[in-house]
Amino acid sequence: MKAEETIVDSTAPASSGRKNSLMTCLPLAVFVGWWIYSLQFQWRAQEEYRFGYLVVVLVAFLVWDRWDSRPQGDIPVATWRAWGWSLLGFPLVLVAELYRYALARSPASATALSLGTLCFIRAAILQQWGPQTLRYFRFPILFALIAVPIPGVLWSPVVFGLKGLVTFVNVELLNLLGIPALQQGSVIQLPNCRVGVDEACSGIRSLQSSLMMALFIGDQSLRQVGLRWLLVGGAVGWAVVGNIGRSLYLSLTAHRHGAEALDAVHDTAGWSVLVVTLVGLGVMAWALARWESAWLQLVKRRRKVPINP
Repeated sequence: MKAEETIVDSTAPASSGRKNSLMTCLPLAVFVGWWIYSLQFQWRAQEEYRFGYLVVVLVAFLVWDRWDSRPQGDIPVATWRAWGWSLLGFPLVLVAELYRYALARSPASATALSLGTLCFIRAAILQQWGPQTLRYFRFPILFALIAVPIPGVLWSPVVFGLKGLVTFVNVELLNLLGIPALQQGSVIQLPNCRVGVDEACSGIRSLQSSLMMALFIGDQSLRQVGLRWLLVGGAVGWAVVGNIGRSLYLSLTAHRHGAEALDAVHDTAGWSVLVVTLVGLGVMAWALARWESAWLQLVKRRRKVPINP
């Protein structure tokens, strides 16, 4: 009897696995795509949030960087728990969409939409993978919130506070340099002109960019949570000090050459502060990473040293 040869298609299981993986990720991709599509209108309208496109790229990298090492033995939660998060997010999305159709897109509606979408994303991950996977990808999910416009009730106090701080410190520095200066709200009164500290000069843009880069660099280069928060604090410090220096430079320029000279140096000073802030942040991250590496090596050596009785 002649044995019959059986040909097994080895590509079938792999193809089926890929299809199942794509079907599993489809709801999550729909939620994320819809979220990005809605936010990009705010990114185009508000100059302060143009970096939102960069945040999308960074989040994609963070997810890709974690994907191969994600938890493999995770167990999806019960369906009612996942649906509970969906029901929690539905009113937020509904209110945001009704507000958008009735009035206009606003930072408040974008915030409500983002919170609702996060509930949907959480529900999809819990139902398809499980709580371990959700915790593993927690940082990329929360990192995406940096690109969400802040509602005016929170944005205005931060901007006004920064403007007041920059103005106050500059007036004190100008007086120490022998230049008479007086603070009038967010305006610096000089002997020959007035210099206003507007929203751009408050440092809010460089502060947002610095926070974004500090969180990303800290996640990629530092292991200790405390060092990551220290890097975030350094980013805030660099941004504030940089914009104080920028405002001081503009005030000195106006004092020497008149207010008309500010138009020629205003944008250049702003970009210079941003570059100096990011370079300073990079140097700080490098120093913290070197210190952490040296400390971890010291701990390993101490653990290997035998303890004498």
